[in-house]
Amino acid sequence: MEYIDYFEWILNSDFLQKGDEALTMVEPSDLLHEEQRVDIKNDTRSILDMKLYCFNTADKNVNNLFPFFNQRSVEPKAPEGLNRFCDYILLVQHIKGLFVFFLEMKRGDNDGADKQIEASCTFFDFILQSAERIREENGLPDFDSNKVQFRRIIIKEERSNKRMTKDNEVENFDLEAVNLHKCHSEFRPVAYCR
Repeated sequence: MEYIDYFEWILNSDFLQKGDEALTMVEPSDLLHEEQRVDIKNDTRSILDMKLYCFNTADKNVNNLFPFFNQRSVEPKAPEGLNRFCDYILLVQHIKGLFVFFLEMKRGDNDGADKQIEASCTFFDFILQSAERIREENGLPDFDSNKVQFRRIIIKEERSNKRMTKDNEVENFDLEAVNLHKCHSEFRPVAYCR
């Protein structure tokens, strides 16, 4: 079993995108911005599979992610930042291993995006520990959470081709940091899988 299949088995399938838009991220329209749609593209054989989990829509009760945390908006309110989470988690099964992308879509300023991503990383650390804890009893004795790599990315809407993030620019990124990826309608994760 590939690592991506193990995590699909572990994660709540209510958040897994399926069908024609299984690999499409959407930032809904608001008073200042039109809807933004970004398709995740795979044009290489080095990526074996991808799964996209969505956490930014009203039709999915994101509060179900943290049923053990205070959700109140009146006193005693939930502590500031407790229930933060990124918009999407993308699992990429690459020939080099599993890459977990924490993706936050932003138009305008990026305030708070890094905190949403870091909160999601903390959540996924718990998922990794759980996967380690139950690996033997589920027939996966060779699972090693140290082989799972995180990528933290802010997807910034950019309409000009001159200012989009190119693959050769990604080579210079610190892949342990939160990186800004400028794009309009397509995101190719392969450049980050190294």
